[in-house]
Amino acid sequence: MPIITLPNGDQKSFDQAVSVMQVAQSIGPGLAKNTVAGRVNDRLVDACDLITEDATVQIITPKDPEGVEIIRHSCAHLVGHAVKQLFPDVQMVIGPVIEEGFYYDIFSPKPFTLEDMAAIEARMKQLIDQDYDVIKKMTPRAEVIKEFQSRGETYKLRLIDDMPEETQMGLYYHQEYVD
Repeated sequence: MPIITLPNGDQKSFDQAVSVMQVAQSIGPGLAKNTVAGRVNDRLVDACDLITEDATVQIITPKDPEGVEIIRHSCAHLVGHAVKQLFPDVQMVIGPVIEEGFYYDIFSPKPFTLEDMAAIEARMKQLIDQDYDVIKKMTPRAEVIKEFQSRGETYKLRLIDDMPEETQMGLYYHQEYVD
């Protein structure tokens, strides 16, 4: 099916749809281990996204600026996952990547203490050690709204309201946590 053209001009043929990660694996285990995303026909995509037709593909690693941004975004999700496990009644607002890192706005009835911050960091380390898969699902807008309504995430619903043109949204599943 797809013929993948790499940045150096080499081509690889695949018998069926292939993910960016599978392309990286076909090149070598070291590259696959460092793959965080891909650029398919000049469009940034997740490493798990399938390529169904001939395409030019660049593998994105932590050495690429986009790779650093994706890692920071994943870290923001990790913060959200840890916080919701420890403080299930808080509401997650937004966790953007910024020039020097990332942050996560969180609505909490009480401020986090230094002890809370240490507990969040410890939980993040525990979650990393679990080495779980993050599952991305492109989801119709109405289902995304239902998902966040069922979780009581009113701030996420406000963000969705600010994106009326989006008919499909990527939900990232980190075990029981969804962002």
